[in-house]
Order: sequence, then C-alpha cells, then structure tokens
Amino acid sequence: NNENQTKVSNSTFVPNMSLDQS
Repeated sequence: NNENQTKVSNSTFVPNMSLDQS
C-alpha cells in the first residue's frame, strides 16, 4: 500500500518538475 502511494506521488512530481523546467 505504501509503495503504491509513493509511486503515484512520484508520478505527479515528475511531470510537475518537467513543467517547471520547460
């Protein structure tokens, strides 16, 4: 459960960072 939640958070963080860089 914890691992799944971390994966989702990471997925949202990756695009967020990419948008900032773009």
